[in-house]
Amino acid sequence: MSGAARALPALLLAALPCAAAAADLPAIKSRGSLRVIVAADEAPETFALRPGSDLGFERELVDGFARLQDVTLEVVVAKGYADRIPMLQRDQADLIVAIFDTEERRALVDFTVEVMPTHNVAVTLAPRAAVGSIDELRRMAVGVVKGTKPAETALEVGIPGPALHAFATRDELVTALTRQQVAAAILPVSELVLASRRAPRLQAGVRVGASGRVAWAVRKSDRALREALDLYLTNVRRGPTWNRLIVKYFGDQALSVLGRSRDETR
Repeated sequence: MSGAARALPALLLAALPCAAAAADLPAIKSRGSLRVIVAADEAPETFALRPGSDLGFERELVDGFARLQDVTLEVVVAKGYADRIPMLQRDQADLIVAIFDTEERRALVDFTVEVMPTHNVAVTLAPRAAVGSIDELRRMAVGVVKGTKPAETALEVGIPGPALHAFATRDELVTALTRQQVAAAILPVSELVLASRRAPRLQAGVRVGASGRVAWAVRKSDRALREALDLYLTNVRRGPTWNRLIVKYFGDQALSVLGRSRDETR
């Protein structure tokens, strides 16, 4: 075999990543469907697995993007939160919705622009007092949902391993809190708003960890898809749709919690 012949396969292989990156969004359009990963435990206010009159905040957003691209929305359900990124990497779907953008995850996937700002809070059930400090939280039995950013944050702020209790779903965590199996829980503020509808005596205490953001995740090779999503989300955040959906699914108080006014349209 000549040197030129031996070099040809290597050249073809070198070209593959660029070809794959260029084909991402066109491939979705050719297929005619956008495959979206969502956790099985996701709240219907965030993403309804059985769409009816209310699709959920994130589902309405991603459904709008799918219509803009003239494709259908195909929902791929992950058993747990920790399963989502491996499923994306195995090409079982095209993007993940409702996921915390973290530095650790950025090593594995790319994230879009912000969908929603967020931060975690220590949650207790009245008449127990709200948690006033991280030091106080470290002396309590604390519940988290397995495979989520709040679970990672609990370890980062020094919650001792024996005091940390992981639950499969948010409903299980809230049940454990109401039954006093744990003294406190760590939840994102948006999920606290939803959980409070089921357990009105839930109350927010100290902020746990740094402020963060919820975004959508795509494979690092899918640059065209990410750019199209970024443009779409940026335009939605500038108009009235984002505020309308926040109020619709999370209530008026969610805007102030998330740092936005009702009439803000930037």
